[in-house]
Amino acid sequence: MPKNPTGDALHLALASFHKVDVLLTWNCRHLANPNKMEHIRLVNYELALPMPLLTTPMNYLSGGESDG
Repeated sequence: MPKNPTGDALHLALASFHKVDVLLTWNCRHLANPNKMEHIRLVNYELALPMPLLTTPMNYLSGGESDG
């Protein structure tokens, strides 16, 4: 996450809390980043929150996933 991850964290937190199935984002640096998925999954698990699919609109439309 960036030095001030408030926007990214809030975006993910709201999607997780409201049980959003898919979170489309162009943010490949922090959210739709395969290297960050396990950490995000672990944090959500510890908070008993579901993990939305984090992907870009292009990956979603093409049927690809950014988390694996």
